Amino acid sequence: MSPIGLLALALAAIFGLVVILVFPSVRSTIAQILTGSFLLMLGLTLVALLLVAILGIDVEPFFRNLGVFLARGRVVDFYAIFPEYDKVQEVVYEDTDGDGKNEWVVFYQFDLVDGRSPYGGTVYDFDRGDPPVVFPYQLLPPDRDYLSEGVVHLELMNIVEVGEAQPMSELMVYGQIPSLEEAGGTTVADLNIFRQIPNSFAWEFPRDEPRRYQVIGAFRGDGGVAFDPNNKNVTVINREDYDRSELTVQNVYALDQNRGTYMSVTDPQVLSPPISSEVTFAYGMPPDVLETPYPEKLVVGFYEMLAEKDPTVPPRDFLTGQALIEFDNNNLEYFGFGGVSRNWNDVKEVTITRLGYTPYDPDEEEYAPPVSVLGEDPHYLEARVSFKAKVGRSNVETPAPVEWVIRVINGKWKIAEHPDE
Repeated sequence: MSPIGLLALALAAIFGLVVILVFPSVRSTIAQILTGSFLLMLGLTLVALLLVAILGIDVEPFFRNLGVFLARGRVVDFYAIFPEYDKVQEVVYEDTDGDGKNEWVVFYQFDLVDGRSPYGGTVYDFDRGDPPVVFPYQLLPPDRDYLSEGVVHLELMNIVEVGEAQPMSELMVYGQIPSLEEAGGTTVADLNIFRQIPNSFAWEFPRDEPRRYQVIGAFRGDGGVAFDPNNKNVTVINREDYDRSELTVQNVYALDQNRGTYMSVTDPQVLSPPISSEVTFAYGMPPDVLETPYPEKLVVGFYEMLAEKDPTVPPRDFLTGQALIEFDNNNLEYFGFGGVSRNWNDVKEVTITRLGYTPYDPDEEEYAPPVSVLGEDPHYLEARVSFKAKVGRSNVETPAPVEWVIRVINGKWKIAEHPDE
């Protein structure tokens, strides 16, 4: 607006203010106009709510069309483009390929036969053709056609530098599900990382085979997925295998800096092995762990307490029989430490890398099926544990799982002996 226009607008505002202050009738009229406008808007809002709640009329297209009209057609209405069985949830306008122009990242829900409504994602770009073509590039994890079963959100972060002439951000698509620990909270259960890699020349018609946005990391964990921007490691927590006993498996994955991916060298559809894996308590060891009906928790508790200088439960309280005798004799080799020390005080760290358990009955030649760990009359259970540890200055790793028989003694589970004893 020109200076003359601004001056005229200021004079008109001052004149209107003087009129309102000097003439009470004018103030009354303006108050009535404002009141009437407010009541009109309130009435329209109530009508819209009634149309939605009672008659089930969808007023969303009206407001979308109004937005397109006000923008003079300069926006793309992806809500209208998608078919009825796909429901657009969010449109993010970001530069996803480093060309200095923003693309549309569309997240939408679609229905499956079992009633779930997973989220899909597509990047729409208009960098080809004359006039340009708005072309879709799908965001697909390697093993399924959806990103998450929960609400998704996008973050852009430059985590890969190999092969880049200029810095370019990767697409970090997080998926959230209802929290298992907190009512009303959410847990990040999915993380899919996509890297934009050109798949055709600038003069060619756009295509999406091979994928332009390729997966360099696909992580799922019902207990949570966390990305560390400092070291670029991804921690995945899964509780499915040990959910009944509140144990969890925590795997840590590292980015292959030379290849710019978390995926395997031999198979780009699967993750590379984790750099560390740990079986531990999901919420910390419970103080009444010795009262547990799930004997596998005793194995985890025992080995975790070995490295504690002031353990909440003394390690020997987990034991009975031959295991207790060997513990009191400082026979560390009996517990899988390879004879590197004769003093329990030398144990500095213990990380359980694998835990398995099967019902066991010494009177039977075969193991009972692992469908019901406790069985009809639970008195025996066999557990197998592998771990890494630091004993004194030595690093110890079990060459083979340490096998234990766990028995019920005076109504409580206790680690008793090895199966062959």
